[in-house]
Amino acid sequence: MSVATRTREQRMRFLLEDRIKLATVSGIWTTKPSMIRFVDDNIPEIELITSKSYQVLPNSGNREPIIVEIDVGNFGNAVGLKNPGMEKGYEELYEMLRRRDMRAHLNISLSANSIDDFKKLIEKFESIADFLELNFSCPHAKKGFGSTIGSDAKIVAKYMKELRKKTKAILIPKLTPNVDNIGEIAIAAVENGADGIAAINTVGPEVYIEPHTGKPLLYNPKGHKGGKSGEWIREIGLERVAEVRKAVGDGVPIIGMAGVTIGEDVRRMRDAGANVEGVGTVTGRVPFLLRPDYFSALKKDAGNETNLAGKFVSKKRLAEYKPYKIRGIEQRGDDLRIFKLKGEIEYKASQFAFIWVPEVGEKPFSIVRNHPLTFVVKRREYDPDKEKGLVTHALFELKEGDELMIRGPCGAEAPVSDKYNVYIVAGGTGIAVVPKLAKRAYDEGKNATVYYGITSPEQVVLEDEIRKYADFVPITDNEVVARVLDVMNSDLNERNLSDSCFYNIGPVPFMKKAMEIQEKLGVEPKDIYSSIETNNMCGIGMCSECVCGDRLTCQDGTFFSLEYLKEHKIDISDFE
Repeated sequence: MSVATRTREQRMRFLLEDRIKLATVSGIWTTKPSMIRFVDDNIPEIELITSKSYQVLPNSGNREPIIVEIDVGNFGNAVGLKNPGMEKGYEELYEMLRRRDMRAHLNISLSANSIDDFKKLIEKFESIADFLELNFSCPHAKKGFGSTIGSDAKIVAKYMKELRKKTKAILIPKLTPNVDNIGEIAIAAVENGADGIAAINTVGPEVYIEPHTGKPLLYNPKGHKGGKSGEWIREIGLERVAEVRKAVGDGVPIIGMAGVTIGEDVRRMRDAGANVEGVGTVTGRVPFLLRPDYFSALKKDAGNETNLAGKFVSKKRLAEYKPYKIRGIEQRGDDLRIFKLKGEIEYKASQFAFIWVPEVGEKPFSIVRNHPLTFVVKRREYDPDKEKGLVTHALFELKEGDELMIRGPCGAEAPVSDKYNVYIVAGGTGIAVVPKLAKRAYDEGKNATVYYGITSPEQVVLEDEIRKYADFVPITDNEVVARVLDVMNSDLNERNLSDSCFYNIGPVPFMKKAMEIQEKLGVEPKDIYSSIETNNMCGIGMCSECVCGDRLTCQDGTFFSLEYLKEHKIDISDFE
């Protein structure tokens, strides 16, 4: 059923139906239209899908780290309401809905610091939403947003009264747990036009100190603070939902959320008074491709008092930083460094790790090898005013004996092909992925060839390692950008490539040209892979910033076949 054909009465009836109804929550997983569509198509147990919070103007949010895990299942976050703004957000959601109706109900979250801006948001989104969730509760948003509004019953009443005049849309304010009168605030909302209540948002905020360095983990301009989510706020959430239910009575729908992980948690949330049960942070602990099975089990468990869903949930910390001492740094030109560290990380071909520089930020880097643990780092353009190149600049200031804080590995192993001839085509720091990939081909008894494009001979790195497993063809540009691709084309033009596959790693224009050449050479799209570097932020499949099609690179790996890119109408130029 499309949004346009559901009546207000049908939507309200859905909220109040006395049965188990699962939902996603704002800011987690279904933050992109492609993830909303994935859930709608693949997880029928989720009947209400919540978007990220949209604001009138684009918001770049906080820089990484945005998520920390203090203990197993206990998280802190400070995403900072990252969103593309009202116009772009509407355009993306409208296009998704134009292509195909949704099965699930769409709950669009809105955030503003004034009544006028909320009115603008409501006017923009009301025609495509089943419900509009008003973010009155984000604990680490800028002044005037989030909990600045939702902590005062009089302010909530004022906002709701004015917004109710604006629209007949179903308005559901999301309330903060960080008050001692949430029932009073809920009554103020309902008496002035709220159709339901969502509770709770994150608890806090608090500062999270990394024990080894003694430094704050989250980079939030508001004192490095972040809200608490996950299992450690479950009991608070249950108490607050019960308070809201007692205050508003039985006829007002409540979307309840806080640490829901297994079927018992769903039952307890229902018993506390929730009509719809939101499932949020735990999704970061469930492998992406297993989430349909997890939600199927979760709903069954909630009705049968079993615990089948628990087996899908990770029992180990996923975002734990560990120190690694620098044992050596090799300089290759002014802008390239090879860092060799003491210690190791068990990883597979094309997996990566996050390197965190305290009080600066973190970024993902491909793991080159384990003995010694090695990373290749290229200095990025540095502009502190625009927060560009901060991490690589800080890394270039380090020396032997200093420590790097690292978490990982993330991603997944590069797809394995059944072809005998393996061609690896790399440019720039894409070479970091090559050694493990070449070794895998060698171990499988295959014939591997590496074409490596560089701007100058001094940039050749890892040659000795790669030559153990593959033919190595380094090609300098000689003032011809990506000349290595011309050489590859010339070398292979007359060959039968029916038993060949290609792995492309490098800048987007480089890979785009490589794929075009390889397809013209007669290689099947399913045998041409490219490593797509999306914007990895959380690294555990929670924020969905790294989405490519209907996959998350932090979970499913960075390599995508040309066949997949075509099927999903993905232009990799969008990732430049």
